[in-house]
Amino acid sequence: MRTILILIKKEFLQVFRNPLLLSILIVAPMVQFMIFPFCADYEIKVLDIAFIDNDHSKISHDIIHSFDASDIFVSHGNLANKQEAEEMMKHDKIDIVIEIPNHFEQQLLNREKTNIAITANAINTTKAGIGVGYTQEIIGTCLQDFSMQHIVVDPNQIPASVNLSYIYWYNEQMNYQNLIVPGILVILVTLIGCYVTALNLVREKEIGTIEQVNVTPIRRWQFLIGKMIPFWILGMAEFILGLVIMKLMFGINVQGSIPMLLGITSIYLLVMLGLGFFISAVSENQLQAMFIVLFLFIVFVLLSGLFTPTEGMPQWARYINYLNPMSFYMEVIKKVVLKGSEFVSVQRETIVLSVMAVIVNVGAILSYQDRTK
Repeated sequence: MRTILILIKKEFLQVFRNPLLLSILIVAPMVQFMIFPFCADYEIKVLDIAFIDNDHSKISHDIIHSFDASDIFVSHGNLANKQEAEEMMKHDKIDIVIEIPNHFEQQLLNREKTNIAITANAINTTKAGIGVGYTQEIIGTCLQDFSMQHIVVDPNQIPASVNLSYIYWYNEQMNYQNLIVPGILVILVTLIGCYVTALNLVREKEIGTIEQVNVTPIRRWQFLIGKMIPFWILGMAEFILGLVIMKLMFGINVQGSIPMLLGITSIYLLVMLGLGFFISAVSENQLQAMFIVLFLFIVFVLLSGLFTPTEGMPQWARYINYLNPMSFYMEVIKKVVLKGSEFVSVQRETIVLSVMAVIVNVGAILSYQDRTK
């Protein structure tokens, strides 16, 4: 029993003498526990909405103004036509478009069949589905009030003559696979770039081969580049293979430019490779590297907008997301694969990833030099 107690004491001393291990065991889980409940929120906080009012009647004005009273919807007013709406939605300026037909009020009064078209940006199926539900609720309330004032019907029911039709752009069938499959491909590329490279370099530390390299004339940046290129090639090969599988197995085509997508992916891989080498430089063994990568990986995924919309996150979480390379790359995947966006639509994300690649890799080289002096 005394031997066991001594071993227990020794393990506690080892933990408390290692600040990095202590933070991994205590700080990281607590940070994750505090962040995740806010990020994994399916409630939508902001929805940008616009209208195409072909009727210009009292009821159409009432419907439009009813969205101004909502804390969720941000109204962009009336649009001239569908082409303008499509252009704004393509550049992520609006999420939902409501089109009110000609003679809408008169058709309601005459109990004729009429239709309100609701078009939602379904690049994020969760956001589109919840947003359409909110929209239907507000329109239904307006129609109930109108019915109570002008039409003798059950006030608890939407007039049977009104049909709300839904159009989901960029994902007409609201197929969740159209979002999750490209998202999983992002996760695989991230794992190749960050996780594998971090463990690879730390393993060389543990077996002592890196010390042999340090006494050679090879420069530190040459060593890191030599280690990085093979994993960069493997990551690009895996991504290309993933695109082929995505097409053959799931029937998901890349709507935008594949060369542009490959170019941005190569930049994202440089960010992840640099991050992996930085983690390996500050880690003493593979276990530490694994814990650090796991912590960052879970945070990256939950903040990326893959499972829950980033619009549902609190403002402080969005600020943290500016440091999340996966969130920028996930936006590129959504826009290029599903929407067929051109470079101008992903220019911001590309610039941010390029800056991140430079900063992270320079930091990795400097950190590695400090550790080997």
